[in-house]
Amino acid sequence: MTLNIVATLRDAWGLFLRDRSLLIRLAGPFLFWPALALGLLVPAPPLPDEGVGEATAQATAWIDSVGQWAGQYGGWYLASYAVGLIGTAALLALVLSEGRLTVGEALGRALGIAPRYVLAMVLVALPVGAGMLLYILPGLYVAGRLLLVGPVLLAERRMAAVAALARSVKLTRGAGLPMAALSACTYLGGIVATQPILMLIDLSKGGGPGNPVALALLHAAAAAVAMAAGLAQALIAVAAYRRLVNRPA
Repeated sequence: MTLNIVATLRDAWGLFLRDRSLLIRLAGPFLFWPALALGLLVPAPPLPDEGVGEATAQATAWIDSVGQWAGQYGGWYLASYAVGLIGTAALLALVLSEGRLTVGEALGRALGIAPRYVLAMVLVALPVGAGMLLYILPGLYVAGRLLLVGPVLLAERRMAAVAALARSVKLTRGAGLPMAALSACTYLGGIVATQPILMLIDLSKGGGPGNPVALALLHAAAAAVAMAAGLAQALIAVAAYRRLVNRPA
């Protein structure tokens, strides 16, 4: 039996409607505010210089500038990434509990598995990122096969990070394409929805500092999209996990 994409999305929407007040209370401080703080306070990584000159010299200069940027601002990105992961784990714990946990209890459960969860998400990001760089579709396929790692760690206790990846691959066997489509809903959906906002941010700056009020509003909109994408991914992962873990062997 394969996975019904529409039914899974409907399940995810039902989970949101059931727990929306608690989910928003968690998603705000852990998914929205860190993204907004990065947008307002941390400059974007430097882009390659496309000016005239030797390609090797341009690449070397760009690598040096990225290294300087990472040394100055990389820690803030890592901190934001870690906060977002803890928040996502808490969201998963809250949804999987069927309303039995409070926000504080869900956060406590997330902190309890934080080392394994962060390690698992880093292990997921490596093959997904490589697949996205090579071609989009392989990256989405890998993302779909590993989408259940989070629910597995929260629902199936005391499982190691690597074992959770293997468990997700096993659960999604035979449902790779539907899982890839579900992962595209959040990965590509978030990117597509954010691009117009990023273009408006560049236009608002116009080569200068730009209007601070307009920029704050635009960065808030981008952070809201990021929060919605992260929340949707967690809900879809839980909905897909429940369908696949209960399907006939």
